[in-house]
Amino acid sequence: MKRELCVPCAIELGKTKEVTKVGYRREKITCAECNRRRFGGLYEVKRQRKEQKQ
Repeated sequence: MKRELCVPCAIELGKTKEVTKVGYRREKITCAECNRRRFGGLYEVKRQRKEQKQ
């Protein structure tokens, strides 16, 4: 699902879920995760992060 996220929330969600940036611009948005007005962008968030085999 596509969500507008600030950069700190996108990094934090990236630890548990698969997060990819959709757009290339950073603009002032209201974050869907923390509800703060910060710089961020549109991200694609998938359910679970796939475990990498080593």
